[in-house]
Amino acid sequence: MKTYLFACVHNAGRSQMAAAWFNQLVGVGQARAVSAGTQPGPRVHPEVLEVMRESGIDLSQAQPQLLTDALARQACLLVTMGCGEACPAVPGLRREDWPLEDPKGKPARRVREIRDEVRARVVDLIRREGLAGTADPPPVTVRGASAEDLPGIMQLLRDSDLPAEDLATSRPLLLVAVAGAEIVGCIGLEVHGTAALLRSLVVAPSWRGRGLSRDLVRMLLERASSADVGEVFLLTTTAASLFVRHGFASVPRDSAPAAIRQTREFASICPSSAAFMRLTLPR
Repeated sequence: MKTYLFACVHNAGRSQMAAAWFNQLVGVGQARAVSAGTQPGPRVHPEVLEVMRESGIDLSQAQPQLLTDALARQACLLVTMGCGEACPAVPGLRREDWPLEDPKGKPARRVREIRDEVRARVVDLIRREGLAGTADPPPVTVRGASAEDLPGIMQLLRDSDLPAEDLATSRPLLLVAVAGAEIVGCIGLEVHGTAALLRSLVVAPSWRGRGLSRDLVRMLLERASSADVGEVFLLTTTAASLFVRHGFASVPRDSAPAAIRQTREFASICPSSAAFMRLTLPR
């Protein structure tokens, strides 16, 4: 099996992301990726751990290692990212350089952009090398959910440790993202007159980091606007930064309209520590 080697200075950011993406996207048994550094650090950068976790990839057990001649001789291709001439020169070993920014110490938004650029370069490499894999996923279609979709939606929510127990009774307007025959994302809206509660936003781990959450929120807000909703509220424990990018702002829980307070999501399902956020839609 071919080995592809990704190298940077500390093996704590770019090269770790590249190897992880490669091993996720390439076909099983086709090839493998390893990563190393010319001056390996003690651990993977925490900002890299966080954004890769958002994409469903756990690097918490990854350990930076030294790039040695012996390791390089195992590879069919060495991809360097900022280590320059410090990388070993192995006769006959193909080599290419990716001019990627070091994510260390960068804000989360920039680290996500670097993560996505790394993924795009890995997808391109897999194509150029003629490797079979999942680098070209099926197209995604977003549509209104049907009753037959409910079990799949509930399972997707449970797999992500999100509440699903009241979907059958609260009956929110649900949109699903479908790839092939698989539900890979969902978002819901409970409408209560001119106020609505956004809920049940989830994306399957293998589809995270591709902008699907952003697209689902945008499409749901368009539905809310067309339904004459004036204010959209939500509760979140982990995704406040995503919703801020859509114009939501944190507000006191006691500012919630009575209809929103009476929902199970507000009254009992979400913990009191969850951020309560509001967006006023243009009329």
